[in-house]
Amino acid sequence: MMSSCFWEKTFNDPVVFWAMVTSVLTAALVLVAWRELGALARTSKADFIFRLKNNFFTEDARRLLFLVEEDLLQFEDSEIPYFTIRKINDPSLRDRFAELGVKCSTVSTYDVDDILLGPLEDVAIFLTGKLITEQHAYGMFDTYVKLCADNAEIWKYIESTRRKQGDSDIYSGFEDLCKRLRKREPHN
Repeated sequence: MMSSCFWEKTFNDPVVFWAMVTSVLTAALVLVAWRELGALARTSKADFIFRLKNNFFTEDARRLLFLVEEDLLQFEDSEIPYFTIRKINDPSLRDRFAELGVKCSTVSTYDVDDILLGPLEDVAIFLTGKLITEQHAYGMFDTYVKLCADNAEIWKYIESTRRKQGDSDIYSGFEDLCKRLRKREPHN
């Protein structure tokens, strides 16, 4: 055991005393810095998730999600593939189309890639890379993932793209995201 002589020497010898004080203060500063860096990392992650969500929820995304949700897209697998908009001349939908800015009778596959499937593929990549949690992905994107995953015309497009490009991995991240988020759904 340590004798009282050790403690007397420790507190009476200025070199030992100040080295000990410096060590204790350094340890305290490391703990404070660790805590602050953790808070900074959480804030940075929250900012990243907020920007990811805001970049997804655009007018173009709302327009496409409406078309997907109402099953108004039909995939045309031609030399240059595209989607036609069903019921474009339906009087009961005219006001809704005008409100959302639907002016054409077709939608480019590039728009579907850039506005819907690409960003959802990015969510899958961020989830796999642990930049976001499954809880974040589920809370913010599950409804939209489900809309796209449940749409037969979207899957016709994905399958056509995989076949034409000879790459069965195209949108595999989106497919994995669908599976992961479905597992989180409450079971009835």
